[in-house]
Amino acid sequence: MNMDKTSPAKERVAGIILAGGTGSRLFPATRVVNKHLLPVYDRPAIAFSLDVMRECGVDLLVLVCNAADEAVYQSIPTWLGYSDIEIRTAVQTESNGIAGAISCARDDLELEGFQRIVVALGDTLYVSSFTWARNILSQADETKCGAAVAVIDHSDPRDFGVVESVMGGAVVSVNEKSDVHQRGQVCTGLYSFDESMWKRLESIVPSQRGELEITSLLQTYIDDGGLTAVVVPEEAGWFDVGTPDRLVDAAIARRRQLA
Repeated sequence: MNMDKTSPAKERVAGIILAGGTGSRLFPATRVVNKHLLPVYDRPAIAFSLDVMRECGVDLLVLVCNAADEAVYQSIPTWLGYSDIEIRTAVQTESNGIAGAISCARDDLELEGFQRIVVALGDTLYVSSFTWARNILSQADETKCGAAVAVIDHSDPRDFGVVESVMGGAVVSVNEKSDVHQRGQVCTGLYSFDESMWKRLESIVPSQRGELEITSLLQTYIDDGGLTAVVVPEEAGWFDVGTPDRLVDAAIARRRQLA
């Protein structure tokens, strides 16, 4: 068995980066270029997610993408590096939510015997520091939780999943894009799951907007008392780069880091 010595959970770790979608809020820039390939100052956005996967000791990574972008992602070792990670691609044929996108990687990962799967949304980045990311594995291991979600304190959580947790990090609720006006913890787009994730995905039904929601998957772990919140340090430089303003803000933060 190939055990990655850098994995804090001492388990075989796989990764999934969700890099599909249309990037409609970034039109027209994303009409011919996938949003995860847009530059954040000196690097494509996808590179920051790849850094997180490397930090977590991932040795097999599945990039879930659109069919039109598959060849570009398959060639990442040639033009971007990361040849130390085995990178595969899986095409998402329908826009059916984050949990639906995760399911696209099932054929590549389920039978490989990975005890942990790290999942990252490709448009939520940590542009200044990612060394803390291994906590997404170690905290789940230490608390004996089946899943972990990376969270950060946010002044306006309405655009994000709002997380309520208690002392020690145990999560009691996650609500998608709630109409919450006070400061609170939000999901930053990084998760880790144990191998029971695949079976749990089978039980998820579409939400009112017709999507298989990540919050539904997280709820199955909450119901078992098995979801922990990992706090992202402020210095990590977290950005959701799904809009032009946020993309520019992330680029500025990256430039300042390099100055």
